[in-house]
Amino acid sequence: MTAAFEKTFVVWVPVERAWKAMTDPAELNKWYFPVTRSEDGSTKTEILGGERKTEVVEFEAGRMFRTRTTLTGREGWGIVPGTREMTVVFEAIESGTRITITNSGFGETEDLSGVERGQEETIADLILYLETGVAFPRHHHGERSWIGFSGRELRAGLEIVSVQGNTFADRLGMRNGDLLVELGGASVFGFAEVQFFTKEHGPGETATAAWIRDGRLMRGTAELGSRIPVEQRAAS
Repeated sequence: MTAAFEKTFVVWVPVERAWKAMTDPAELNKWYFPVTRSEDGSTKTEILGGERKTEVVEFEAGRMFRTRTTLTGREGWGIVPGTREMTVVFEAIESGTRITITNSGFGETEDLSGVERGQEETIADLILYLETGVAFPRHHHGERSWIGFSGRELRAGLEIVSVQGNTFADRLGMRNGDLLVELGGASVFGFAEVQFFTKEHGPGETATAAWIRDGRLMRGTAELGSRIPVEQRAAS
């Protein structure tokens, strides 16, 4: 069994315009991430330095498309290997288009909070582009530093799931199960605050953090670094 989630939203442009924005690489390069189309019809998308290959497995022009992406885990720290499918359905409504996106292929125990938040931000970038004509991608753009962990959002804060070696989180001594509550003196409730922090602070800067472990408040200071490819081991 696999897990899935669905997002439905309305954008106030005709179906033809919404379709083009989500299928034409030239359009995607404006508001999404760098996308190139291969000779076999598949697309390659560069996200935070990692490349993802996607193939179209079902296609009805102007109505729907379904894609399949195989992840190896090397695309980024915390990426769970597996095959993901995304189905996008377009429906004409009065003065606009209703779009439903279904993402499937996730493990039953896989935390989807970060994935869902990421898709919400991507949808916001798409709506901004279509309804204002201005391309200003915000989701995962402008990252300067890398904290070095994967996590999941809880009501109490951001729980650390895994820590990548030789990163800011590792130098702090953070470990699985810790609950991150502060970065650089600013409160942390989820991924949004972490992403804002990494855009504001660059490698080589020293920053503070606070986290909860076994009922105790922990504090530390360490140096920030750049994102490390999963297959590459940073020099000590």
